[in-house]
Amino acid sequence: MQKFDSVPLLLLLLGIIALLSVIIELGYQLGKRLGSEQGLSKHPVEASVTTAVLSLMAFMLGFSFATAASRYSNRRDLILEEANVTGTAYLRADFLPPGQIETARTLIREYVQIRSEAAKYRNLDELAPALEKSSAFQDELWQIAVKARAESTSVAVNLFITSINELIDVDAKRRTIGLVNRFPSALWLTLAFLGVLATTMLGVSSGLHGRRSRLATTALIVAFSVVFVLIVDIDRPFRALFKADGSALSQALRSMQP
Repeated sequence: MQKFDSVPLLLLLLGIIALLSVIIELGYQLGKRLGSEQGLSKHPVEASVTTAVLSLMAFMLGFSFATAASRYSNRRDLILEEANVTGTAYLRADFLPPGQIETARTLIREYVQIRSEAAKYRNLDELAPALEKSSAFQDELWQIAVKARAESTSVAVNLFITSINELIDVDAKRRTIGLVNRFPSALWLTLAFLGVLATTMLGVSSGLHGRRSRLATTALIVAFSVVFVLIVDIDRPFRALFKADGSALSQALRSMQP
């Protein structure tokens, strides 16, 4: 699915609707042909199988959306956690030797500024420089912590070191969840297969019966397509509909202004 990250959601939605519409029409024509040429008619077992496939597709859509919503919630929680960690590190900079306090605070403010602006980027090419700068700021803050530990015997310096460790850990979690851990390919293939199978079975069933409801089939196709696109949007690193709220970082940055 990473290859489709740059495809607009509206275009993806229309493409899925068009594809499923063609599939259900082909299934309908196949059902009519089987019913007229071979004398087949709608059977209760065939109707039960169609219902079971539709139910399974609905279950998988619900399960997939719940999984995607959970991942989205985790990303939001990590933003809040990062705001808290950076705010704590900013306050604990007071425990550093006097000559390093302002340097550390300036680095933390610039770091939070970069992180708060990350939500504005639309692709990885724009985000990559910000990630590199974040790593550079982390290295500088860690060097300050190491130097402070060497120059000071105060136990309070350990609190600042702990905050920098947490800051680095949260960044690693955000990168892993947002950019590395994506929906497994097997799940995407399962959803696609069930969507094609369900619409095919529905089309064949309608053809064997000799009549169909265009309103019902259109509603089914649109509903499946919309939920599928929502799951795609949540899984993307750069979302169009489900945007992560970066107000926590912005608020933390305002509290750090001298």
